[in-house]
Order: sequence, then C-alpha cells, then structure tokens
Amino acid sequence: MSFAESLLACLVFMLSLAACGERREEAPSPSPRTAAATLPDADARVREAAIVVDANGLSNGGSGSRNALRFGAPRAEVDKLVESALDRPASGSENSDCGAGPMEFSEAGPLQVAYQDGKFVGWYLSGSGGDVITSDGVRPGFALAQVQEWRPVRVIADSTLEGEFEYQTRDGGVITGFFEGSQSDGRIVALQAGLNCFFR
Repeated sequence: MSFAESLLACLVFMLSLAACGERREEAPSPSPRTAAATLPDADARVREAAIVVDANGLSNGGSGSRNALRFGAPRAEVDKLVESALDRPASGSENSDCGAGPMEFSEAGPLQVAYQDGKFVGWYLSGSGGDVITSDGVRPGFALAQVQEWRPVRVIADSTLEGEFEYQTRDGGVITGFFEGSQSDGRIVALQAGLNCFFR
C-alpha cells in the first residue's frame, strides 16, 4: 500500500470514529394539540360564518372588520348584531325558573342568546347550520374525536347533564358542549358559553 493510500485509509477511519461519537438527538414530534392552534381549515370556516362565538361573547363573522360584544353588553346591541348578521329577526322568550335565576332569550337560526337584567350573559348553539361557528372553527355536527385531536377536551363524567364536555379554546377560554354517542365516535349536538338555563 502506498503512502497516499495509507493516509487516505487513516483519514476514512478517523472520520468514521467521529461520526460514531456524534450524538444526534431528534426533537419529539409535537402532538397536534400543541402543533396547531385549531382545527384544519378553521380560519376558512370562520370567514364564511355570519356569527363567531367564543368563550367571552360573540362577533359578526366574515372577512371584514368585526364588532365583538362581550358578556355584559346591552341586549339591544347584541340583538341588533345577531339580526343583522343572520339577516333575520330574533324571537324572544323568557324563563323565570332557570337555575341561574330569571333569564330572557333571543333566538335566531341555530343561536340562542341569554340575558339577565338586560345584559348579555351567555349563548347556546345547536343544529349543524353553517351560519354560526366558534372562533376555533367548531360547530355542532362535528365528531368529538375530531375536536379532541386538536384541542384539549375534558368529558365531564360526573355531570348531571348527559354527554357534557368542555374544551379549551386557542385563546385560553373554555367552551362547554354536549355530545351523543361514545367518546370515540360521538357527535357534538350543542355548544355553549356563559350562563344558560340548565338544571343540574
């Protein structure tokens, strides 16, 4: 073996030793809950919705500027926004026997808005219509497992209301809901935030 060949063999051997000694630590793949703020295509669904609800209130949807109304807003302002966004009048009702005390309601399409003393205190969304959606892109009709894949979900096992669960929104709030079926293949039938007329 020539001197050049010996030198080349020595270099190859040294490089292979260095490669063996090098540790490559791969970062663990993040879970979908931490990798994505919300469900796939959520932003597109939110842009298409007439009203966007969240843990603290609601706003008009669409791609333009939004008028957000938080819990505590006057009923007249909230009713005006809902009727304008959904392009339909809201029907009114009341219930003096609610667990949270006497409440009034405005209902338009799949959305029911709750009031106490003329102030906005909660919303309840049922039906699978596309006019109203949460800020995370969730609506009734979705599979519970689909939401669990992307958001932290807790099924409330000791609830007196059947199929009750809650999930953490991407802004740190909490939205409650109800599902039918098993946790693995059940479907969301309603969502709500704030105060509503439930008896526990």
